[in-house]
Amino acid sequence: MKKKEILLFFLIVSSIISCTSITPRVNPVIKNVSRLSCSISELDNIMAFGVRFASLSNKKKQIECNQLRFKFNVLDDWISGWSLAYAINEYPACGTMSEGINILKKIRDTKLNSEQIEWLINHQIILFEQLKKVKKLKEERKRLNQEVKSAKEQLSNCQSEKESMAKKLLELKSIETSINQRLEEKKNDSN
Repeated sequence: MKKKEILLFFLIVSSIISCTSITPRVNPVIKNVSRLSCSISELDNIMAFGVRFASLSNKKKQIECNQLRFKFNVLDDWISGWSLAYAINEYPACGTMSEGINILKKIRDTKLNSEQIEWLINHQIILFEQLKKVKKLKEERKRLNQEVKSAKEQLSNCQSEKESMAKKLLELKSIETSINQRLEEKKNDSN
């Protein structure tokens, strides 16, 4: 839950930052910055979506994802694309991280003429790529843990077999000793 809260916080803060004008006095690195192409109502929609989406059931989240995908792909609504990328991160059944990255790249490359939003999208893409790496590492860790568990079970089975074989070997040695003693006794009795 903490990751979701952090991501929601990042989305809200980054959305607010993306919809404010950055002047050269505040950030001298960015020069000739144009006004952003997102309105207050669009910003409200972005923030409201995150809160509303988090409260939906999984079935309703899937429906919402399908609607956002339609609005983005068919109606060319960049806010729906942004929301879909957020939804993918919030609810993995909504899509893959790669799809989220592709959506953000498409928005960045074709929809907006704003350096601020482009900067924000680039950082969101970096975040998605880092999350993909973390997911891969977790999957690899899980696979390795399963292999270790399997190896431990095999080792335990081998230990049990070793103990069983050692016990049988002792029993065989005991039988052999007993047979040898009887043979010796018969040999001594026949002389």
